Amino acid sequence: MRQMNRIVAKKAQEAVPGIVPLLEDEAQRLLDLQASLKSARLVLLNRALLGLAAPMLTAFQDGKSARGLVDYNDLIQETRNLLRDPGTAWVLYKLDGGIDHLLLDEVQDNSGLQWEIAGALTSEFFAGEGAWDMGPRPRTIFAVGDYKQSIYGFQGAQPEEFHRWRHEFASRVRNAGLLWRDPELNVSFRSVPPVLSFVDAVFSQPLAAHGLLQDDEKTLRPHVSARPGQGGRVELWPLVPVVQGEDDDEGLTPWRAPSANTGQRSAPQRLAEALAEWIDQQIGRPPQPGQAPLTAGDVLILVPRRSPFLRSLIRALKSRNVPVATLVRVGLTQQVAVRDLMTLCAALLLPQDDLTLASVLTSPLGGLTDDSLMALATRNGTAHALGPKGQPLWTVLRERHREREDWRAAWEMLSTLYARVDYASPYRLLAETLGQHGGRTRLLRRLGPEAAEPVDELLTAALRYEGLHPPSLQGFLHWLEASEITSKREAESELGAVRVMTVHGSKGLQARLVVMPDTTSKPPPGSDFLWEEAGALELPLWVPKKDMGTDVTTALSERDAEKARAENNRLLYVALTRASDWLVICGAGAKREPADTSWYRQCEAGFRQLANARFEPMDLGWEGERLVLEEARTLAPVAFQPGSAEPPCATLPDWMGRAPDWKPVITPHEDAMTRPLAPSRPDGAEFGELPAARSPLELLAGRPTPGREQAMRRGTMIHRLLQLLPETPAAEREAVALRWLSRRALGLTESEIDRLAQQVLGVLSHPDLAPLFAPGSRAEQPISGVSAGRVVLGQVDRLRIGDGQIWVCDYKTNRNPPLRADRTPVAYLRQMAAYRAVLAQLHPGYDIHCSLVWTEGPAVVTLPSSLLDQVRPGA
Repeated sequence: MRQMNRIVAKKAQEAVPGIVPLLEDEAQRLLDLQASLKSARLVLLNRALLGLAAPMLTAFQDGKSARGLVDYNDLIQETRNLLRDPGTAWVLYKLDGGIDHLLLDEVQDNSGLQWEIAGALTSEFFAGEGAWDMGPRPRTIFAVGDYKQSIYGFQGAQPEEFHRWRHEFASRVRNAGLLWRDPELNVSFRSVPPVLSFVDAVFSQPLAAHGLLQDDEKTLRPHVSARPGQGGRVELWPLVPVVQGEDDDEGLTPWRAPSANTGQRSAPQRLAEALAEWIDQQIGRPPQPGQAPLTAGDVLILVPRRSPFLRSLIRALKSRNVPVATLVRVGLTQQVAVRDLMTLCAALLLPQDDLTLASVLTSPLGGLTDDSLMALATRNGTAHALGPKGQPLWTVLRERHREREDWRAAWEMLSTLYARVDYASPYRLLAETLGQHGGRTRLLRRLGPEAAEPVDELLTAALRYEGLHPPSLQGFLHWLEASEITSKREAESELGAVRVMTVHGSKGLQARLVVMPDTTSKPPPGSDFLWEEAGALELPLWVPKKDMGTDVTTALSERDAEKARAENNRLLYVALTRASDWLVICGAGAKREPADTSWYRQCEAGFRQLANARFEPMDLGWEGERLVLEEARTLAPVAFQPGSAEPPCATLPDWMGRAPDWKPVITPHEDAMTRPLAPSRPDGAEFGELPAARSPLELLAGRPTPGREQAMRRGTMIHRLLQLLPETPAAEREAVALRWLSRRALGLTESEIDRLAQQVLGVLSHPDLAPLFAPGSRAEQPISGVSAGRVVLGQVDRLRIGDGQIWVCDYKTNRNPPLRADRTPVAYLRQMAAYRAVLAQLHPGYDIHCSLVWTEGPAVVTLPSSLLDQVRPGA
């Protein structure tokens, strides 16, 4: 309220002596009236909102109760209620009798309800006899947490509860006359001294330290590195300047209309390209003399949140062939590989949709280029008969697919899947697309290894859908589009690629080189919803616009803003402490100068506190010098090679005690087991069975040979009879074989039935195979083990073990079997050699006889040991 003395002239005040107080009272009355009107308006709005939300929340809760479902918050709430309800005190009594020690980890991220559960579980630890009934072994509480790393406020973390419950537990323990310890763990085993010195300097500033200090601290305790003498480097790059006339986000949002005739490269875009080029140059080089070369997996790029800049940076890295693993959690349906598969399903449901079908054909699944698609849709440079009056693209592809190899491959896949839409479940259809039709290989070849996990998540979602709903492809696509399923790569896995992720996702991780490129962006605005504590309840308050707020809502907004700024500072602390050896901080300028509370300005202020920081020139496309804090490596790397001299004994502190003849030794080197080796699968066939070789005549004709399909069916029938007939009495085998082969479903002629029956009976009566069909032999026997560091998984057609002898054979149905053992294909030799190697370990000293049974003839080839030794695993 402005002062009336400045509004009312002096002469007016002399003419009406009491006008100033009168006007001030009236102004205050109008202000109070305006505040009352705002309050009444907010009450009406919130009553309407609650009237709309209450039935929805009630229906949601009733739906969960009807289905017997609970979410994570329900579990916490009901557990707290169970431990506090006097009617269920026996539950707490039972738990108290079985709990002696309680370990709480990451307690800075606990909510108030979680702390109440911990307090209830330990309520009798230090009260009365509960503190002493264990005699010399008192009951203990061990809590681990770092208040400075509480960054999950959006998930319900309440860091202020950390201090309150620490004092509560301390009071309980001391009142019981027991020992209470509150140690400070300020030794870092991750970061080198320069990184920790920079962190201490940054958070020595009041603006940055806000939200990190405990209630009894004035400054942060300095960090101590457990890696002295190992070097280290911290860099602060100058901000990328904004060129006159360009928008600070131009180039990142291509749908925005240009405001002037300016260039296409904005400041964030130039930073993304320069940073990608710099990272590409650093990979393969040692950061400092005496250090190992930097690999792509040693680089971690941290951003506070997802933004258009992140997409530009990933695009710039991939354009330079730098492997990138995006570890930011995104929606499953936003993944490119998933969108390609969903588009394929949509095209199968409506083949007449030319646009959708064209998208499938030019995707990795279709394999057509843009030129190939244009050649399909046009003929001799003129438009083909497409459109409402002509033929759809599906019909054109069906009629012209024989003209080009890529058209033929796309048509065979689409037509086969289209015939399965009405019969296969969504999961089965996707599995056939990815496996039988090679869709997974094509997606990984085009999109890279990071497409594997979203594809697997899609298959998991298909199984989940089939468990809840009738299997319908149309229903599955609708359910998937409406779902909020997310996909995220596991950050702990060995990726061998530059990791790009948010600071929230990097909790607990580290990297040799950490880059923080987004340090000038503003934090997201606060929510329109405010929560006011009313006793034990928290009431929501909705303020749609800022000018609709009152004094109460303004105070609540300021409280939430202070909490957000404190958590943003803690987020900066987590980001800076992820670096183990090298930390780079940079950012893009904007039309407005970054605020003093921005990450960049806080890091810049920290550099001013370091006396040993220096300026270095840089050439990244814009003017300015970078600030550098560096310490040379003085500690020589120590590396023990296998077979080298035994390392000296370590000197242990006295508190660890002494043991006679105790000394550290190097762990023996063990080779890591590689992927399982399936002997029945030839080398190089990593995904499924290797298809049989096709004749040149078949490839020229462009259609499958009928004889090949018949040969495969004949081999399946022979294998089945050889599995069943040995259990049948010898006198009845021929009749059983003829009856089994005469089934109408097999479609065999009488001559084919007689010929196949004689072949099978010839194998069963062969004198060299008598031990394999004697009592005690087994059919389809699995064999698994480890040979030469390889896991062997396989299954033999016939096996018999007894009297110090092992007989093993495998059936082969080739039409032209080799007559000599040395002419046996090497794939079959490796298969039998792997079986023999595993059996030799299981039954040492046994004589192992390996045979191949060629059903065409039949013919039996015994494989000599000398021949198998040449191709055994590890040879």
